[in-house]
Amino acid sequence: MPWYRRFGFWFPLGVYLLSRLFVLVAAIVLAKDQIALPVGIQHVRITYPIPADPGYWAAMTNWDGQWYRIIAEQGYPTTLPRTAGGSVDMNPWAFFPVFPLLTRALMQVTGLPFIVAGPLLSTVLGLLAMWALFRLVDRAVGRFEAIVAVVATCFYIASPVFSASYSESAALLAVLAVLMLLRARAYPWVVPALLVLSLTRNVVVAMVPVIIAHAVVRWRQGDEGPHPVRLRVGLGLLAAYAGALTLLWPTIVGVVTGVPDGYSQTMLAWKIQTKLKLYMWWNLLDVYYGVWGQILGVLGVAAFTWFMLSRHSWRWGPEIWGWAGAYPAYIILVTSTTPSRIRYALLAFPMTLIIAWFLQLPWWRRWRWWLLGAIAVAGAIQMWWWTEHYFMISNLTDDLYP
Repeated sequence: MPWYRRFGFWFPLGVYLLSRLFVLVAAIVLAKDQIALPVGIQHVRITYPIPADPGYWAAMTNWDGQWYRIIAEQGYPTTLPRTAGGSVDMNPWAFFPVFPLLTRALMQVTGLPFIVAGPLLSTVLGLLAMWALFRLVDRAVGRFEAIVAVVATCFYIASPVFSASYSESAALLAVLAVLMLLRARAYPWVVPALLVLSLTRNVVVAMVPVIIAHAVVRWRQGDEGPHPVRLRVGLGLLAAYAGALTLLWPTIVGVVTGVPDGYSQTMLAWKIQTKLKLYMWWNLLDVYYGVWGQILGVLGVAAFTWFMLSRHSWRWGPEIWGWAGAYPAYIILVTSTTPSRIRYALLAFPMTLIIAWFLQLPWWRRWRWWLLGAIAVAGAIQMWWWTEHYFMISNLTDDLYP
């Protein structure tokens, strides 16, 4: 038995804690250069003033952390704020409730302030997510792939947000929970898991193709049990339910505020439209790299499509395979071309399985552990850079945000 197959429960926890220790050191060092952020400054919406060199906890509540703090401490407003021009202003309704409400519960139980409870909860949820990621990939694909998935995710460029007052940890954990329950065919539990996901991040619609892929594979393999028609109808309803949940949060916003399209108007305050945005990515490639960038973009999509249609990805199982195709498509079609797209990619964990496949090719196999270590080191360097240039606020001239 290969030595690495002895890794089990402690490996994902050890790798994650090592990466969090690195983030802790990086944030403490880099927070010393953060400027004071009083209420009323330009470029950054500040509700809770932050002094210069605020320390680890306060620095990890930068950016969206301030909005989650408002929700945790004050709740959501019943009236949408308006600008002088009459349009809807930035407000907490742009942020989904699971993470801030869990933080509020932790604050009430422990007495901790938000600037400690938020980053602490996010870190713990990230720990659970890494355990779930390792367990899912290990059982569905293999131990080596699980190791690569955890290492590559923990040392991904934007993974410092697992330690910040952001919802990425909660969202990744919810995604993994849905996939694990679906793979286990625990369909009654998939229903509440999808509900939690829909109130954590606006990505639940990407679960529709996953459920369909799961159903098709069961049908193709003749593995539908004694009541195939009942199973097909049930999975069809489950897919429809996942699609309908996309409208849940916008509906709640409309009912509470009395503005039917309040969610869409709120997103427009960030200059984010709730329409298809493929053209934005096409234009971005042109602006950055010209026609060659667009050609490489098309070739990249074609190569990914080839890989997804090959036997190399089929062995992942329909649940991981479905998410591997649906979520990147969701990012390209629905999300804007802001710097946040780097952070959104944290949920695209099946991309790490392509790395694992590459490392097992005959040309690289004997060097795969060294290459994986090099990936972790390169990722740590990028994490430091991302924290310094995106997350910490050292000036008000850069048009960067995480």
